[in-house]
Amino acid sequence: MTEPHFAASLRRLIERVGGDASRVQVALLPVGETDAAAAASFEAHDGVLTLRGTDLVATASAFARYLQSHGQRITWESPAIAPAWTVWPDSPETAQTTGFGIRYHLNVVTHGYSTAYWDWPRWERELDWMALHGVTHPLVLTAYEVVLCEALRRSGVDADEARAWVGGAASIPWMSMGGMHDFGGPLPAMWAERRVELARRILVRVGELGMTPVLPVTGGHVPSSLAGADAAEIQWQGWRTPVLEPGSAAYARFVRTFLEAQRDLLGDPGAQPWFAVDPYIESLPPSGELDELARSGAGVHGALASVHPQATWLLQGWPFHYHRGFWSPERIAAYLSGVPRDRLVLIDLWGEHAPMWRDGMHGRRWIWTAVHNFGGRFALFGDVRGLVGDVAELAALRPDGLEGVGLAPEAIENNTVFYEAAADAVWRPIDVDEWIPAFATQRYGVDDPAAREAWRLLAATLYAPGRTRSIPSPVIARPWTESAPFATQRLAGEALPAEPTRMSANIDAENDPAVLGDLPDIAHAARLLIGLDDRAVHRDALERDVVELTGHILAQQLRQHIRGVLAGYAARDAHALRAHADRLQGDLIALDDLVATRPESRVSTWIAAARSWGDSSREADIMERDARSLVSVWGHQSSGLHDYSGRHWSGLVRDLYLPRWAAWTDWLADAVEGGTPPDDTVLQRQIVRIEESWRTTTGSEDESSAAPLAIAAATLDRLGV
Repeated sequence: MTEPHFAASLRRLIERVGGDASRVQVALLPVGETDAAAAASFEAHDGVLTLRGTDLVATASAFARYLQSHGQRITWESPAIAPAWTVWPDSPETAQTTGFGIRYHLNVVTHGYSTAYWDWPRWERELDWMALHGVTHPLVLTAYEVVLCEALRRSGVDADEARAWVGGAASIPWMSMGGMHDFGGPLPAMWAERRVELARRILVRVGELGMTPVLPVTGGHVPSSLAGADAAEIQWQGWRTPVLEPGSAAYARFVRTFLEAQRDLLGDPGAQPWFAVDPYIESLPPSGELDELARSGAGVHGALASVHPQATWLLQGWPFHYHRGFWSPERIAAYLSGVPRDRLVLIDLWGEHAPMWRDGMHGRRWIWTAVHNFGGRFALFGDVRGLVGDVAELAALRPDGLEGVGLAPEAIENNTVFYEAAADAVWRPIDVDEWIPAFATQRYGVDDPAAREAWRLLAATLYAPGRTRSIPSPVIARPWTESAPFATQRLAGEALPAEPTRMSANIDAENDPAVLGDLPDIAHAARLLIGLDDRAVHRDALERDVVELTGHILAQQLRQHIRGVLAGYAARDAHALRAHADRLQGDLIALDDLVATRPESRVSTWIAAARSWGDSSREADIMERDARSLVSVWGHQSSGLHDYSGRHWSGLVRDLYLPRWAAWTDWLADAVEGGTPPDDTVLQRQIVRIEESWRTTTGSEDESSAAPLAIAAATLDRLGV
């Protein structure tokens, strides 16, 4: 049997996840034998596993399904086969196909909220995860800022000005789309060299795995020294950014310089590269005139095509949703009018919640993606049935122009069940009532009724139909006035109204009683999982799930204490107010103690990863400051993005959220005891001081050697659930 060219790469992948590749046969499945976009199969006899596929990714997906059929599932928490197999268990021949030729992965901002400080071993695991989950087109932002700095330098911008423009590592994704600049940093002296080396390794592996990388290209957001004093500007969250008009010769020159620098630093992108360009992701274009918009869209395409005639422009459709008051059908049509149909692919980005495709995709090739997560903030949720139904509907209907599906979360390594279901649904119809129990077995490596019942409960609560929006955590809410801050938590993603207004989350316990009503079932699920204990093979997955479920319960229970504080304030009962404040602080300390038992929920883990990129204590301190900024204040105090990336992390709960709540309750109690109305400015100055102190300090003693399951069980006992 002649093996396909990708056989060696596939075997290396199998070895990396703990399989014996010496007893694996690989065969090519000719594309002509099926009318599907991709197809693959597996079978195993006498300890030999045979994999057939149209390409490496399809074949790797079949391998992943083979593992699942024997109770194994490769996930973020369980990246290797465990326990190790000495032979491949027998399996009948099983085939799978997909009509989705493109399977996209990652969001521009995932490279801030999740991957900002990853090293090669972590990227290697993610790339293997992608192949096993069927990804064909990963977005690779790594080293974008290095390419941009070099392009700016070649265009005459002073090197120090270019470095300042880029800012810090945590803000690179937003800088790349013209949202912000000159914030944080400077980057370490060896940053460029190390990031280019990392990016090259990523791109080489992407090629070995048979994927097509999507590389970012500048939308013309540059310093005024290059754009010119009279250049138009766009605005986002308090930043004003000069832009080279995409239809101009200046923009075309800069894109050519950028692409040349990209090729020189990262290698040849190939004859048919994919480029992500988002000139106006959450900013309005300088002009709404139809002819100006037409020149702008045509200018981006023309600039890319002048260097790479067969390039595909991948454009997020997010602005058409987010600023739909501006982006009328006429303006969208004008913007896209100068781009050939075969040279642009549009992303229906938030397809699981606010699908654009039902109103048509403007006659364009397009892909459907799920955003799911915003900011990496703590939230356990996801409409698994809706997700599976969406993918099945797309597969059945094949709407005009649809070429693929994907996942574009703002942060990953959360709510694993949602992402596993999405990957499986691409290849076959899923009955969620059958899939969930199988997932429970694969998740923990043990076939146990308790695990299956726990996930039945979770599928009916946190992951139930309609749960397409996150449930806000009261822990992260920012106290700012004498009113409860629940409903003032920033609502991400929804289209901006014509008139600015304060928005609130629509799956908050204050307007959805099911949030609190579901807690007993979620607690029961957590206790069932705790009972698995040493029987679970995949211990990390079990501990993480139990800690997160218990943390969710503990966080939502905080509402009663916050309401108690407000009731005491309304009654001018300082004693009752302070009693509830003590309980509030006690539960926050309990949450910090709980999450400290797991490395992924310690702020010190995030900080250590950031500091590892600095080669001196000064550089490491700067990296830490910017890492802290992202998960707290986010940007400037005036940016309005406070706690957008809030997490249930030890060190963050104890040293930022708890002091803020303590300042609020003391402020209210002092006002009652003094018989005077509370002064908002006094509280707000103190909150700002707490936040700025937290993001500029260094180090966090937030580790715990306590057993996660034991701490979770004790917490549930204390809560009485």
